Amino acid sequence: MLHIKSVEEGLKIVALGSELRINIIKLLIEHTELNMNELASSLGVTNGALTSHIKKLEDCGLICVISEHNGHGNQKICRVNVDKLLVDIAPKQSDDGKNTYTTDIKVGYFTDYEVLPTCGLASSQAIIGEVDDPRYFAHPDRYQADIVWFTKGYIEYVIPNLLPPLQKIDQITFSVEIGSEAPGINNDWPSDITISINNVELGTWTSPGGISVMFQEFSHQTGGSPTGISMVCLRWLWSISLEPLLMV
Repeated sequence: MLHIKSVEEGLKIVALGSELRINIIKLLIEHTELNMNELASSLGVTNGALTSHIKKLEDCGLICVISEHNGHGNQKICRVNVDKLLVDIAPKQSDDGKNTYTTDIKVGYFTDYEVLPTCGLASSQAIIGEVDDPRYFAHPDRYQADIVWFTKGYIEYVIPNLLPPLQKIDQITFSVEIGSEAPGINNDWPSDITISINNVELGTWTSPGGISVMFQEFSHQTGGSPTGISMVCLRWLWSISLEPLLMV
């Protein structure tokens, strides 16, 4: 996806202001990839006439051109580089936080759950209940949790909406620390994590495994505590814009 964030950046899309260049894109979508000779032959133009059009499409990021070597020399292979164009019509205005509402929710403040072992909860001082026993996810001490983990399932949070009545929401942003490993079980375990709001699925992200190996110096740990648990997490931001966008 190519995200155009301003009118100035949008000038790049003048590359599509040509019937020939639009036909190039259509051919590449249909055939996945074509070399310069195949494109020129399909369009009924010379290679020299085609070159400038390919360069404009490449410069704005709509296609990529790869040089490949075969038995007869090098040839340039063209491919479509994006599947969507996302255009912000109006730039966002900074409000210096005056029109922003922020709330912090501890990880243990979930209101519903369904989890499968291996699973557990822990504060910075102690494991809460017993490891691999989902019943402790309903224990009152879960509110003290600084870390939760489970192999499969979900946890659900109720986030209070304390905005004044009729207030329009333009954007929702979540900041979450997530890792993909099981304490003491498997240190390299990629996980598919799906985010939903009000039962509307927003998307799925695959958290890479082995983070503790790749990012030891930048880890967030509950280790060094009586729990003996150390899990490395990365901080991720999910931002959902509710403003009108043009999808091309």
